[in-house]
Amino acid sequence: MILFKNTNDRVNYYKVNIYPTLFGDFLIQKEYGATHFKKPTNIIKEYASSNKEALMLMLDIAVDKKSLGYLKAS
Repeated sequence: MILFKNTNDRVNYYKVNIYPTLFGDFLIQKEYGATHFKKPTNIIKEYASSNKEALMLMLDIAVDKKSLGYLKAS
């Protein structure tokens, strides 16, 4: 899921991906930064024990970021 936010003269993004791991859990990788930079500002990794838990964390992130002005990319 990729979210974008326009502020002044820059565009910020927030990207969230879910990956299954070899150990049966799921990795939630959050990446954010400005689109005019080549590299992201930060990458945060969290683990969830089930797919349902990972999707709930992703939904919580989307709701939090929407309140900050981010919009989902189509």
